[in-house]
Amino acid sequence: MNGVGTHRRISRKWLTRHRNPSAKQRALRDCFLMLCGGFILSGIRIFGEAVPIGACFVLSVPFGICSITAMLGAVGGYLVLFGADAASYIALTLMMFSAAAVFQGTELPLKRWFFPSLSAGVCTLLDGITFFGGNAGNLVLLIAKILMAGLSSAALRSSFCGSRKAQLFTLAAVCAGLSGLLKAADLGLLLATACCVATGDPAVAAALGIALDLGSGFSRGMTVAMVLPSLICYVLQRREKLPAAITYFVLTDLCLLLSGAASIPNAVCVAVGVGAGVLLWQGSMQSIALTSESQRGATSVLRNAAETLEFVYGCLGESNAIPHMSEAEDVYDGAAERVCRCCARFHRCWEHRAQETYSALSGTAKRMIENGVVEAEDFPEAFREQCCHVEGFVTAVNQELEGMLYRRRYRMEMRESRQAVAEEISCIAEYLRAEADPLRRHDISEAAYLPMVGISSVGKDGNRISGDRGICFAARNLDYYVILCDGMGTGEGAAQCSGDTLRLLERLLRSGIAPEQALRLLNSCEILRGATCFSTVDLLQVHLSTGEGVLFKWGGAPSYFRDGEDVKIIGTATTPPGMGVGGEHAPERYELSLKRGEMLVLVSDGAGGMETEAAIASFRGDAPQELAALLIAGMPAEDDMTAVAISLRPCTSQ
Repeated sequence: MNGVGTHRRISRKWLTRHRNPSAKQRALRDCFLMLCGGFILSGIRIFGEAVPIGACFVLSVPFGICSITAMLGAVGGYLVLFGADAASYIALTLMMFSAAAVFQGTELPLKRWFFPSLSAGVCTLLDGITFFGGNAGNLVLLIAKILMAGLSSAALRSSFCGSRKAQLFTLAAVCAGLSGLLKAADLGLLLATACCVATGDPAVAAALGIALDLGSGFSRGMTVAMVLPSLICYVLQRREKLPAAITYFVLTDLCLLLSGAASIPNAVCVAVGVGAGVLLWQGSMQSIALTSESQRGATSVLRNAAETLEFVYGCLGESNAIPHMSEAEDVYDGAAERVCRCCARFHRCWEHRAQETYSALSGTAKRMIENGVVEAEDFPEAFREQCCHVEGFVTAVNQELEGMLYRRRYRMEMRESRQAVAEEISCIAEYLRAEADPLRRHDISEAAYLPMVGISSVGKDGNRISGDRGICFAARNLDYYVILCDGMGTGEGAAQCSGDTLRLLERLLRSGIAPEQALRLLNSCEILRGATCFSTVDLLQVHLSTGEGVLFKWGGAPSYFRDGEDVKIIGTATTPPGMGVGGEHAPERYELSLKRGEMLVLVSDGAGGMETEAAIASFRGDAPQELAALLIAGMPAEDDMTAVAISLRPCTSQ
């Protein structure tokens, strides 16, 4: 039994590790992909000659380990596939890598025209030397290569920023590069067929077909072989798996046969590509082929689910509103049942003189509830003289009072738990109703601003483990989030608390839940699990298309908003999430704008104070990282301290 349990735990750990790779594993994966990408793109040919797309691939990511591996892949590809004939493009690759290193940290890489212009200019210089140095070639091809250097630099860089058109260009370039790697088999044909089958889009098929034909001078008819089956399936609406697969396989091979490019390896590549496309089509890429009818069905299901949860939320709200009878009456009735019921004067006190008994007990009720205990001297003297069992009655009242206090605490916890569950249900209902809106799910706006974030942190007394945790990430619909959590206390316990809070908020926000709803869910979770360690939350949401944002503060230290030379303090002292539901237990909400160069500074409680405000006001730079480092460097490490500075810069400059 223990062996089975151990095996299951090991299996769960293995699956978790492979589904959620560590930062080192992700870095190795990215480096490998960049290495392969540089090598493949360097193999692209136009009419049999090398082109500068592989060299420009170095500029697709900021300078770092990924750009280094991309450079190595491109240089290796040019050497292996072209040898000395590609010397100019090897030099271009090295110069592009050097430019990425030199201009890193400046504003020039933020301008869309800079790297494309630089690529085209350097390519003009190098190819111009070759052209006018005695190795004159086709002038039209020279101009095409120069234009390709500029356009590919812009497209490859935009593809990593999420541009769909640029990603299609990158896919076409990869197909063209794969097409020239092996003489025995056309891997580009395999990938292009798989993508055409998976998407069913004639525009994608045309782009991939043209990319494959460029290397051979349009002598193999790849464009027709890709577009014809896609167009037929699109016109006839044949999106069933088997008919579409047969159509692509037969027509593609037929077109290759008629153009003279048919061979057994190519037929095998087409077959494998069709099979791979069907698998992709049935899996992750099926969502792009959703019909309007299926979309309407999904919208209806989401709305019905939201209405059901809203009904449950209303029922829970009604149960919380049920009034409870007087607590003092419960106490006195219980004591009278235990003591007075057996007394000879019961009828005299509780029937004939009931009004006097009620008045005497009512006068003591308030003091009894407030003190949590009652003594004989608290009752009127007339009541004590007439009662035969004063001491016994007082003892019974105190016993009933103790039980009442326990019941009160239980009712309060139950009411709080109901409110917490109701809050969670309400948040989920709002999320489902929002997801049912197709306009919310498909935001086609483009980013106009680039977030610049600087973070500086230090543990108490130089401790490597800090209770402050922060994160910044881009989510759906161009929303960018910055979160700072300060765990209660210092050390591992505070770090665990703030880390749990941060992970929960990140997952909620990435799934598309609104920030205010995510914070309400966090508060409910903290209450339901009976948290003993709490974490403050500073959450900034800024939209990268407008530059407008909202700051949510719940229990954190004051934040600072710098607009030119003016510094405004944001936030007041409040309790952190998990301390209660409703009323004052809610985050503070502040609307702000960062589109004109303003800067927002979030700090943990150890880094706040008059010195912080003065340092921000006297800072004359515009680099968030410099300001964050300055704030932490001037503070004594008496507590965990973290400073986060955020600003926006336009993606384009007029």
